[in-house]
Amino acid sequence: MNEAMTVLRVERPYRRLLTASLLSGIGNWLNNVALLSLLLHLTGSGLTVASALAVRTLPYLVMGPIGGILADRINRKAILLISDFARVAFALSFLLVHSLPQVWIAYAASLGLALFSALYSPARTAIIPQLVHPRHVMTANSLEQSTIGLVMALGSALGGLVTAAFGTDAAFIVNAASFLMSGFLCWSIRMPNSRAPSQRESSEDRSKGPTPVHPPAPSFWAVFRQSRLIQIISLQAFLWSIGGGVINVLISLYGFHVFHGGNLGVGILYGALGVGFLISGLMAHRFAKCLRQAAVIAAVIEGLGHVFVSQSPNLWVASLFLALATIGAGVENASIASLVMQSVPKQVHGRVFALFDTTSNVTIALSMMVTGLLLDHIPARTFGFWAAALMVCTALATGIGLLRIKLPTTG
Repeated sequence: MNEAMTVLRVERPYRRLLTASLLSGIGNWLNNVALLSLLLHLTGSGLTVASALAVRTLPYLVMGPIGGILADRINRKAILLISDFARVAFALSFLLVHSLPQVWIAYAASLGLALFSALYSPARTAIIPQLVHPRHVMTANSLEQSTIGLVMALGSALGGLVTAAFGTDAAFIVNAASFLMSGFLCWSIRMPNSRAPSQRESSEDRSKGPTPVHPPAPSFWAVFRQSRLIQIISLQAFLWSIGGGVINVLISLYGFHVFHGGNLGVGILYGALGVGFLISGLMAHRFAKCLRQAAVIAAVIEGLGHVFVSQSPNLWVASLFLALATIGAGVENASIASLVMQSVPKQVHGRVFALFDTTSNVTIALSMMVTGLLLDHIPARTFGFWAAALMVCTALATGIGLLRIKLPTTG
């Protein structure tokens, strides 16, 4: 905790970036709760909900790789600003949806939000090593997981409260305002190095005399072919996401139908997710000296947690196991991100993180669509058990490879 507070106090640009993410993240959750509520009210279809969730991830198939390339070739701060301000307009588009024939607008607006989120995500992740000192990278990645947890806990709770008290339109307006505030916060960030790493020249180099000749930026595909780390994480992102897509759909079904908790049950389970990420962020930095071991063990814990959720006797036991699974997910995410930032050339960070995002999001989208179609034929608990078992097997298989590789160290 002390180390996290030190980073927030010392790394002012990163503090603003994190605050921007907190605001836009909470707005996103308000939007999600309001959108799903609106779609269920207008259509009454569970498949509609699954389709809406899938629409938000499919754009990563196209924009993910483009976002990664742009993040490595142009000003990353500019990408954040364009993405935030563009999403303001799409967030307000949901205000036009009031009847069944207008549902297409909700899908179109969701698609627009997802496109610019896919553009935003790799640039934001890749910019972190530019904003913080190398010794603070793992702590910053831990704070990222705590922010996810805080966003889930506050966003889902506020989403339910705002939607119930003021209606879905109020939630959509708040989401638009959150993107606007996030954009202005990103605008205020003073970048130590505002250009991509391959383009910049340090003041220390200039003080030494003539501009040194730098080696050309490495090719992404050359780095991919040579890096067992990237290959293993890419495989993990694909296999894990098959089970992860199933789990994403089942959380609402667990709370509403399996444990008969209604909307409150869904809120409790999402709250458990938030608490898990929040706790993981407070503890992940402690594993900075054993990142690979932490990533593997945490991934196994995550999968086992979901296995136990699927077999839990009641809502509260399921919530405890769901929080445990999410603690594992948070520690794993922070460890993997730190491994990449330490071992992969900075010039390709945008494309590497875009590859992971694209692989996982597209796979999750397809998995959610298939889950929505199969849930009428397979019980939710059975589906959840086998999806979680796949996550455990993935963690063990890729974990063996991760522990055996030799990692380079790069600046």
